Amino acid sequence: MFPPLASRRALWPPVRMPIAFELRPAVKADVAFCWPIYRDAVQPLTANWNEAEHQRLVEKAVGHAGTSILCSDKADMGWVEVSESGGAVELKQFFVLAAARNNGLGTSFLNWMKERAERKRKDLLIEVLSDSPARGLCERLGFKAAKTADNKVTMRY
Repeated sequence: MFPPLASRRALWPPVRMPIAFELRPAVKADVAFCWPIYRDAVQPLTANWNEAEHQRLVEKAVGHAGTSILCSDKADMGWVEVSESGGAVELKQFFVLAAARNNGLGTSFLNWMKERAERKRKDLLIEVLSDSPARGLCERLGFKAAKTADNKVTMRY
């Protein structure tokens, strides 16, 4: 005989499962996808916004070999740019569609990146805007502020 449903729930409390994701290499045409995500996330937090300068930054990032499109449920959900040096894995860009935020995708990706950096015995660095919600996410996942300059914080795990 099984215990009543209420007591079974106590044995297995609800747990949020990590969100599955895939990465695909970014191609030049992905600028049209990446640019509005970047602009909508960064522009409200940037005092002296220079549209052309920021658009060039995104175009350059999308052209970088370390840039990938973050996919979940067979849909493009964000984009990342990763570079690696002797002592660190650096997450240079990390943006998720507004509609896909606060559902665990960013947490799943950052936890995966943390494991990847740990396996390589390297620090994981990410630079976030001081007032960005991404800073709170990084802090919740164990990142610590390593350096502050202007309105940016470099966080290390």
